[in-house]
Amino acid sequence: MNPGQSITNSIERVNATLLSRGTVLPGAQLIEHYEDINHGQPTFDLVTFSESGSPNWQSISLQQAAQMLDCDVVELSTVTLSIPRLAEEADRMRTAIDPFAGSPWLEAPEVVNRRARIAANMVSKAAIQELVERGASERELLSLLKRDLSLFGELYASPHEHYLAFSEFPLADGFVDFTLFTSTSRMEIVLIEVKGADFFLVNDDHYGEVAQSMNRAAGQIRRRIGDIYENLPMFRKRVHEIRARAEAGEKIHGAFLSPYCPIGVDPNKDITIRTVVIGGRTRDDLVESKKRHQFEHGVSPPIKIESWDTWLRKLRRQ
Repeated sequence: MNPGQSITNSIERVNATLLSRGTVLPGAQLIEHYEDINHGQPTFDLVTFSESGSPNWQSISLQQAAQMLDCDVVELSTVTLSIPRLAEEADRMRTAIDPFAGSPWLEAPEVVNRRARIAANMVSKAAIQELVERGASERELLSLLKRDLSLFGELYASPHEHYLAFSEFPLADGFVDFTLFTSTSRMEIVLIEVKGADFFLVNDDHYGEVAQSMNRAAGQIRRRIGDIYENLPMFRKRVHEIRARAEAGEKIHGAFLSPYCPIGVDPNKDITIRTVVIGGRTRDDLVESKKRHQFEHGVSPPIKIESWDTWLRKLRRQ
């Protein structure tokens, strides 16, 4: 319940205060005690002070502490908060120091306002589910997803609510449906391609291969990543320029800002690039999970593939 420094870090001040109040006499020894740490084992340390006031700790056992204090082992083993009188006194003292100790950290007004605006314009999971279940085309799904890019931040941002999202992001000789800039310090870029829900992710034949349209999308995004890696420093410079313009309020490439912007990445550090392709429906989740695993580990750089069913399952919104 202590809202301030630990006893260990403030032991000199504790000792000086006790001496100034006359609670203890010069030369007194203190026993520093922590309850229920190290998997439930309490600790006791004998603290002595040099002439200059520097502390010295010597670990002692529960039995040694009880002997020095001339009390029962059971008394020292009793957790303070299990004694109502002491728990109430500690709570009163903590409240006197800080009335809001333990309360959630207050966020900046702009963060709260941005989160509220995002929530007010969210596309519901049910709306996407409806399109998927009737086998919507790629164009129909893209039209809905472009209305709310927080969908991709919800799934792929790390830390949570630290991201910028873009639609139709130009890349090499074309563009990627959606792109996410996220992380802190070292920027992570997630490239997302979307296909329709009008086919099954895995073909219903003897071979049971991943659908051709997913293979084409993966091939396309792989070629563009190859172009990026051919001149990665130039690409890094370009994406950080786009990030800075978006964070300054420019609606470049449909820029969508999370509650926490700027996201706080370092333009001088390397970037990480990840890729996701979403499309098709799940017919047999067990079979398809194996196929997805084989596909993702069979290409370089790796590409994560999702059916619309597996993607929707991961959304936290309703």
